[in-house]
Amino acid sequence: MATTLTPKQTDAPSTDGGGFDDVGDGGYGGDDGRGGGWSNELTPPPEGYSLAIRLTIVSITMLFLALTSAYIFNRARLQPLVTPRVLWVSTSFILASGVTMELARRALRRRLEDRFRLWISATMLLGLCFLGAQIVLWKRLVASGFYVNKNHHSGYAYIFTGLHGAHLIGGLIALAYVMARRPASWTAVRRRVSVDATALYWHFLDGLWIYLLILIFYWR
Repeated sequence: MATTLTPKQTDAPSTDGGGFDDVGDGGYGGDDGRGGGWSNELTPPPEGYSLAIRLTIVSITMLFLALTSAYIFNRARLQPLVTPRVLWVSTSFILASGVTMELARRALRRRLEDRFRLWISATMLLGLCFLGAQIVLWKRLVASGFYVNKNHHSGYAYIFTGLHGAHLIGGLIALAYVMARRPASWTAVRRRVSVDATALYWHFLDGLWIYLLILIFYWR
């Protein structure tokens, strides 16, 4: 009995949009009907942004946990430190920025470009105001005689707030990037995932600040 040989079929990229919808249904392809969603960009898939941010958050958490262990071991909280009222101003700025960041994220999901840009701009402005308030905080500490080398408590206060501010500057750079890049220059899915990842990082910094506020200035 003769055996009929058939050519082996191989997987090939779809040319009809990949079978996924665009942003609305959470798919990762088919924005423009070319399939793959990100095949036209020489960058990693959109999930890479979320993974990178999560790894960054884990590393930052480990850093601050290590510093917290040293802070507790040195009994720094038992040493004197003033609590300037500007702390409440800076806290209000960063909490408000968390709200505007979430509003920006939701506006992008609804494809409300003008509102997205408005809320992203507001988030960046509040972030800058927070950094300004932190500088005022340092000046108030210095004016009260609490320098970096005054005692362990004041030293850790500068270290914790300085590191937090540095990471917040990184968040502002990320916000400036998603704000400045033209929507037409990247896929809708990649843009949405990038903003989601940035929002996650920003909310993490919000929570980190509340933790530091309690640890340094109110846990005696």
